Amino acid sequence: MPDLPFPDAGTALRWLEDERLALYGCVRIAAEDGLDEEAVALCEALWTHFLDHRHYADVTEAFGRGVAAAVRSERLAATVRMRCQLARPLWEQRRYEEAAEELRLAVNGALLLGDAPEDRKLRASAIEFRGKLASVRGDWAAAVPDFEAAREEHRAIGNAYGVMLQTYLLGRAAVALGELPHAIDLLTEAHTSARALGRERMTARTGFELGSALRAAARWPEAARLYEAALTAARDRRSPGDELRVLEALTALSEETADTEAATTYRAAADALRIQEGPAGTPIP
Repeated sequence: MPDLPFPDAGTALRWLEDERLALYGCVRIAAEDGLDEEAVALCEALWTHFLDHRHYADVTEAFGRGVAAAVRSERLAATVRMRCQLARPLWEQRRYEEAAEELRLAVNGALLLGDAPEDRKLRASAIEFRGKLASVRGDWAAAVPDFEAAREEHRAIGNAYGVMLQTYLLGRAAVALGELPHAIDLLTEAHTSARALGRERMTARTGFELGSALRAAARWPEAARLYEAALTAARDRRSPGDELRVLEALTALSEETADTEAATTYRAAADALRIQEGPAGTPIP
């Protein structure tokens, strides 16, 4: 185990993956022993890990225990947060109705919170998750009002990260709705903000989405630079899902620009990663 605190975020994220079985086991033990606050706290740490590593059976069980623990402890904010966290692995497994029910309860609970900045931030998050589920189900038009409402909540409390995140989601929505110039503007804003905030994961992800928008606009050299930066970031975090997504995009970009050698190299790397990681390495939109 490395010395604590970890020297950088990448080292910490790699440690989470190396120790994931023990950490998921700790959630189970805490919940079974009635340590409800500790179980919820462990789930919060594992949320970041889940974003890079789709171990669905483990995370669905853990977050389900987290919801139950939060309900038992009668902490409304924790219950809202845990229901949102559980909803994502559910919808990524296409268990849409279960995810929708968790988010219905989460949003209803969030509406009962007060007007303190942390309450408004959590309320915005619950609304954002509802919009994400709509987007995953292909209803981007329904997602946009939720992302806009969440962005206004974050803007009202001065939460720059929240504003950046909603701008990113609105940019993705604009791409899906065929509004390419607007999408490029939104994603450029989000990418610039993520970099200024020093948020490495979101810098990579906003960069990837901006690269895809630029690629659709035939601005291939700019897209390639952003894809390569996203690939480096995914490998630094040891995030197979993100790495595979970027490799597939680089393969497609190389084919579009008739760079057959590069396309062959990226395709081989993607195939090797699929064999190595299996289903857990395959991201589901």
